[in-house]
Amino acid sequence: MDLAGKVDVPAIGPINKKVIAVVAVGATGYIGYMFIKSRSSSAATADATVDPGMEDPGTIPAVAGAVSSDNSYGSGSTPTTSTDDYGFTGTTNSQWTQYTTTQLSQSDRWSYTDIVDALGNYLSGKPLSTTQQAIAQAAIAIAGYPPVGSHVIVPGGNTAITVAPTGLKVVSTTSSTVTLSYNAVAGAGYYRVYRSGASTNVGGTDGTTVTVSGLQPNTSYSFSVAADTTSGAPGPKSAAVTGKTKAVSLAKPTGLKATAVTKNSVTLTCSKVAGAQYYHWYLGGTPRGASDGPTYTIGGLSPKKKYTFYVAADTTSNTPGPKSAGFSVTTKSK
Repeated sequence: MDLAGKVDVPAIGPINKKVIAVVAVGATGYIGYMFIKSRSSSAATADATVDPGMEDPGTIPAVAGAVSSDNSYGSGSTPTTSTDDYGFTGTTNSQWTQYTTTQLSQSDRWSYTDIVDALGNYLSGKPLSTTQQAIAQAAIAIAGYPPVGSHVIVPGGNTAITVAPTGLKVVSTTSSTVTLSYNAVAGAGYYRVYRSGASTNVGGTDGTTVTVSGLQPNTSYSFSVAADTTSGAPGPKSAAVTGKTKAVSLAKPTGLKATAVTKNSVTLTCSKVAGAQYYHWYLGGTPRGASDGPTYTIGGLSPKKKYTFYVAADTTSNTPGPKSAGFSVTTKSK
């Protein structure tokens, strides 16, 4: 390029070519520098958008339970708990039992009966089997301790009972029941009662008094009792004791009469007797049969002969009450 001479620039006048060249080179360098700076700034902005970790996070959203409301995390203070922490807000042990039973029954780990028995024994302070201890601990974890009283888990429910109850005696009797009492056995959670004539136990209780029902009047029975662990394993039976139910005092039947007479039979009837289950019929002083109602036919009689009949009411004890007044009738001749 020829830099000799001058160039006539409008509104300025003649300018030396060398001066124009220096100005052009400077302008070109400045434009290049501004372009490079602009690209660098754009790249930095793009990088900042790609890396969110470098942004100002602002206020971090709260996470429930992560830090206490007073920001005491790590301060060493011990948080306090209440029944609200467990979701149980009842005020009675009955409500506590109902709540925990409902919660525990949602799992198939234990049956409803096992849960109820375990919690009942726990609240009563009885020795608990291994399974019952686990149920009680689960209940406490769900709802906290029972709201009323002081309760502890007592182990030992799996320990075999090796001692028989002592002091078994008859306390009272009726015509169909016998009430027994005996001394408690340490570690027992239940007591089974046995009687003569029955192949299995006829009753049970968690206390030291029990009433055996469904017995026959005026009948003697032999009874014994055995202590159970809370896991259901009975120990040895006690010495037996005899109890006799009372006889039923029934009224004398009235209104005895004949409703039908043939030469060989007489049909008799009488008034009903309160409490009677059977009626015994007599020809003179000889029993001739029994019925469950106040009507009966006596056969095997001779024609045209006078007979005197009696009736007595009875329960299931085969011990009839007093006989009615006699009723006489003569059979037909033909």
